Amino acid sequence: MKFAKTLAIAAGAGLLSAAVMGSARYVYAQDEGEVEQNAEGWWTSEGIGGAGEESSPDAKKPPIDVAGCWQGTNQDRNLTLGTGDQNFHFVQNGMMLENTSNFFFFWNGGMQGATGTLKGSVSSTGIIFKGNTGTGCKIKGSGKGNASQITGKFKFSGTCKKEFESGTFTITPGCA
Repeated sequence: MKFAKTLAIAAGAGLLSAAVMGSARYVYAQDEGEVEQNAEGWWTSEGIGGAGEESSPDAKKPPIDVAGCWQGTNQDRNLTLGTGDQNFHFVQNGMMLENTSNFFFFWNGGMQGATGTLKGSVSSTGIIFKGNTGTGCKIKGSGKGNASQITGKFKFSGTCKKEFESGTFTITPGCA
């Protein structure tokens, strides 16, 4: 009986060893710069990153630089105010427009206008912003472009909607 138990244990251990040895994987050395097709991780010209992190040739581009003063013209959608002028002063922190940024919209030689603070975001292709001109009057807008020109749209809401409504704008860096 003792011999039968010992034989059974030895046979089980032998089968277990065979299973472990049979499933072993081989490790191959790679030439420098060679990357396994199914390997996880990321890499750039500067080195290899950690496993599980993704990268692609179309990695996010940095935001355009909009920091500072921008000026240009705007057009009221309903043409009640016509063409006007505006300035934006963007305080940029990476992809964010800080809430200390501001805007100035003027029509009719400065006889009508709106001014206030804004905040928003910046991407590699443009801006998105929202702000207010005081109690009950809000603005939101967006623009596409680059570091030399942005073209976009704006919309006022709340108590000043009847006065200013919405329209388009084109701005470039620098203010007079």
